[in-house]
Amino acid sequence: MKTIVINPVKPSAKLFQFLEKKGLIRTLKPTKKSIETKTKTGTVDVLYTSRSCYGGHRLICIGKRTKFIRFCYHRDNEDFLFLNPQNTEYQKLYLVFALDKIYTFLAKLKNEQLKNKDFIALEIQYNNPSFSFFTVLKNAVHCEVVLDEKKQHPVFFVTESSKLKNNKIVHNNIKFSICEDN
Repeated sequence: MKTIVINPVKPSAKLFQFLEKKGLIRTLKPTKKSIETKTKTGTVDVLYTSRSCYGGHRLICIGKRTKFIRFCYHRDNEDFLFLNPQNTEYQKLYLVFALDKIYTFLAKLKNEQLKNKDFIALEIQYNNPSFSFFTVLKNAVHCEVVLDEKKQHPVFFVTESSKLKNNKIVHNNIKFSICEDN
């Protein structure tokens, strides 16, 4: 019997470029569309969507420019990947959560019972093994927002079901803002 001995190698930029050229991998880098977006709120660029016969899934790259808080929720989980392989200096990005799930949130919204203590604005850290990769669970009320700085708008990745809808919540009677003076 023939034996083939395979020697392990350390990862490197050159090796990953080689694997990409061979069509074996795709590294997670911000897309041109997500970096160069000039729209008011940003853009979503679908990197891939799996075929439904294998279970619908997609990976998206988001360039975020939204400067106002507008909450939404999804009926299934989504995974956030805050990777910055180029170490670009991004504007601050916040992931704002209501501390109640959608049905309690909507009841409080309708009855005008929402208070500051019902929310948290998480300042996003990139490339942190403990805090940069996590799942936002179904029915979590949330939104991403950036503050008006003169740096590159933030870019990040999300994996989710390919047919997952972004259910926007109308809250015209309340204005939300982030106070950075902590």
